Amino acid sequence: MKKVFIILGIFLVVLIGWLSVPFNILVIGVDAYANQPTEGSRSDGLVVIRVVPYLAQVKMISIPRDTYAEIPCENYKQDKITHSHHFGGVQCTIDAVENFLDTKINYHVRFRFEDVMNLTNLIDGVDVVSNHTFNQDYFDQEVFHFNQGQVYNLRGRMALAYTRHRKSDTAFKRDERQRQVIQGIVKKLVAPSGWKYIPEVYGYAKEKMDVAVNPIKGLSVLPAFLLNKKIEQYEITGDGRMINGIWYFIPEETSVENAKDEFKN
Repeated sequence: MKKVFIILGIFLVVLIGWLSVPFNILVIGVDAYANQPTEGSRSDGLVVIRVVPYLAQVKMISIPRDTYAEIPCENYKQDKITHSHHFGGVQCTIDAVENFLDTKINYHVRFRFEDVMNLTNLIDGVDVVSNHTFNQDYFDQEVFHFNQGQVYNLRGRMALAYTRHRKSDTAFKRDERQRQVIQGIVKKLVAPSGWKYIPEVYGYAKEKMDVAVNPIKGLSVLPAFLLNKKIEQYEITGDGRMINGIWYFIPEETSVENAKDEFKN
């Protein structure tokens, strides 16, 4: 019996140690529509989420889609990082982000436009404070209006419209909107009141999305949200520049180095 307790104790120590190890999740939003293959599509949104369980800490950073970066699966030629998914799918995108941030991506989630609508519908919407005043149509159909500072319960087409808009402000603001919705979905699911949605969301994600996240490891985000800790938000700064007639986002070196320090794995 004593031997059993010793083995059980060792197992628990190893398990707790494993659960405490920080990890990075890459969230990839691709510009593929319903019933379209994801192969050949571009990454319309790239968000890295870093979870540090022993500090109950969660960090998020967006990488602008037009960032001028090396594409590993294309012999490290420099191009827009959004094209990495077009050239080599998820793996090339992971490789490009790892190379750009000099870090390790442990898990990934890939979703399409329709998944934003369906997920927010499944959980009865997410409450978000609009970061800008703008109008955005749903593919030339329904038009949605947002006022800066006002709280909206985003779901379905409205959620997609909010995350897609970038014409009246900047790509940085759109990246922020994408992070707001991602954060809203996660916060709603990990709150006790949102646990009822988990079975249906899990079933949907398993069937419709590309989710490669260890479910047990994923529980490591719980302490941060249950303690109501604020998610630390980061962004890559820089300027636009024309190179050979094509517009690129050129990141500032200091900004990239700071991001590497914060998301080092």
